[in-house]
Amino acid sequence: MLTVHSIGKRYAGEQTVEAVKNVSLDLQEGRSLAIVGRSGSGKSTLLGMIGGISRPTSGQVLIDGVDQWKLNDSGRADLRNQKLGFVFQFASLLPSLRAVDNVALPCLISGSIPAREAYARAHALLDRVGLSHRYDSFPGQLSGGEQRRVAIARALVNSPRLLLADEPTADLDEATESEILNLLIDIHRALNVTLVMVTHNPDIAARADHFIEMRAGETVSRRDTSPTASKPAEIETVTSLYEVSPEKAAAEKVRLGEGLEVFVGRMVMWIVPICVIAWCLNWAVADYERSEIQAKAQRRMALEELAMQGLRADVKSVEFGKGKTYVVTLYLRNTKGDEPLYVMSPMVRGFVQVGTSWLEVPMKSLESGSAQVLKVTGTQILKFEMEPDVPDFTQLLPYYMHVRLTNDMLISPRSQPKDDLVERNDSYYVYLKPHDADDNAILGKMKFPGKPPVWIPMPPH
Repeated sequence: MLTVHSIGKRYAGEQTVEAVKNVSLDLQEGRSLAIVGRSGSGKSTLLGMIGGISRPTSGQVLIDGVDQWKLNDSGRADLRNQKLGFVFQFASLLPSLRAVDNVALPCLISGSIPAREAYARAHALLDRVGLSHRYDSFPGQLSGGEQRRVAIARALVNSPRLLLADEPTADLDEATESEILNLLIDIHRALNVTLVMVTHNPDIAARADHFIEMRAGETVSRRDTSPTASKPAEIETVTSLYEVSPEKAAAEKVRLGEGLEVFVGRMVMWIVPICVIAWCLNWAVADYERSEIQAKAQRRMALEELAMQGLRADVKSVEFGKGKTYVVTLYLRNTKGDEPLYVMSPMVRGFVQVGTSWLEVPMKSLESGSAQVLKVTGTQILKFEMEPDVPDFTQLLPYYMHVRLTNDMLISPRSQPKDDLVERNDSYYVYLKPHDADDNAILGKMKFPGKPPVWIPMPPH
């Protein structure tokens, strides 16, 4: 029934991890195998490769002589659907479906049998696992052990020949764990279903026909001696369990998908016109929003052009001030002329280059009582006092300081702007002659038509 030949699983990364190493086993139909080991020993990885969920790095997994990992995805899915049943670590029931719906669902999805027969089979399986009184209960109304029983019934609904159980009692108490594991063993023997089970319970493992212990991805011990417990004298086959009379199948009520055709037909009569109307409204709204976005973008571009090209700003002059200060004169000029521009009081700052960095120096406005908003119609003059008392300044020109002035402004065509406000950030670069500079020393290094100037303008850089 099941043959595993030299199977291995390797995970590549910064360090290669050998999760399963060269494991082989042979299990005949109707027999059971228990796999035990500590967490991380490779038990679940081995079961995943046997069940067609995790692809092995090496080796073969043959089910009825078919190497499932040589099949394509569709062929492997068909093999799982027809011959395998899974009971996972957690019940994983759909919370919005009744117990009987959860059990019947695999048959409804595969379409292997009619829906009414699938429900009759689900009822029979729930009877078999002792839940005849819980057909219509939702998962939230079931205990942990009852949910596991539903999961076992679901794993058996497609008449599997091989049942895989991966620690199906992971979060149950000890009494419920033994109850569920005993149920799995009993069903395996009663239905003659081949069983591979991962468990931590040595007492349950001892009831299996075969036993392997795993450690660090390898099998470290085996036992192939049949257990002392005898099998039932009369084997109840899966086929006989699922035999459903036509009368019983016809009496079943199918909840999932019931009346779907009528429901869909009625809904189409309403939904199609509604969808057409909604599409038209959506198109109209989208077209309006698109035109609004384009208009807003055009207005913004015009506003930015006005702020950048309609207003010219630069350094007009720099003169020696009192002590070690300088008087810096800036001008703002409206180049449009016919329309005023409004400038929120500019924030002007001064920096001197020291090494490869810029050191900010004190700078203040000399415009006493100046308005917070400047109305610029022609040319507006602004004066500032700067004190660049920096001894170790960088001399790109001999004896001159390299100075950067920044001018941050908010500009609008209106005195009380709303959404028509543009931020503009200017930088001006000049060379400044220190107060104590020796003009003769400067003239010895550079040529000027007369006395070395206090400041030399530079282009933006």
